Amino acid sequence: MTELRAALADAGKLDVLTAQAEAWMTASPEERVAILADVRQRGHVDRLIDGLRAAQHFHECSAEMFSEVLQQIEAAR
Repeated sequence: MTELRAALADAGKLDVLTAQAEAWMTASPEERVAILADVRQRGHVDRLIDGLRAAQHFHECSAEMFSEVLQQIEAAR
């Protein structure tokens, strides 16, 4: 997880990917078409997908870690 965090922290990639995902989620269908067209034009579709997958994996690992820590602390109190 440390390596994944470091890779995503490089140049604020996690923040950028989060902003891109939030923009996508709040965009209208027409805006989504425009966003995807821009990404395609730049030739970054695969890069975006890879980055989003890495961010998803990071958040899933983080959620598992926090869940385990919470369970251990709750069991110990």
